[in-house]
Amino acid sequence: MICIPHTRAGSRCEPSSPRRGINYDRDGKPASFWGLKGSASVRDKALVLTVVNPSVSETRVAEINVRSANISSGTVTVLTHSDIHAHNSFELRDAVRPQTPALEIKGGPVTGTFRPASVSKMVLNL
Repeated sequence: MICIPHTRAGSRCEPSSPRRGINYDRDGKPASFWGLKGSASVRDKALVLTVVNPSVSETRVAEINVRSANISSGTVTVLTHSDIHAHNSFELRDAVRPQTPALEIKGGPVTGTFRPASVSKMVLNL
C-alpha cells in the first residue's frame, strides 16, 4: 500500500514500498530489492506521484491513499517496453515511448497498476 499524507502546496513526501520485494541470489546468498519506489509532491491541488517498478516480470498493484483530501480526477503516463533492453537512439527514436492508459477514479483510494520494468507518473487532482 502506498500512503501519501496530504500536505500544503509545494511540499514533498515519500510513498512507502510494499513489503514484497524482489528476491534473488547474490554471491551465493539470498538478497532482496524493493518492490516499488517513488516520490511525490503536491502543488496547486495536484499531487504528482512517480513510481518505479524494477521487476522485469511482475506487475505490481498498490492502493494510493491521500489523507485529508479527495481525488477528483487524474492521469497516468507510463514508460516501459516488453524488451528490457529496448532503448531510443538516433536511428530508432520511438522504440520506447510514453503510454497513457486509463486511470479510474471512483472516490476514495486509487488503485495503481505498475507494469514490469516501468516508470509511471500519476497526476492526481485533489
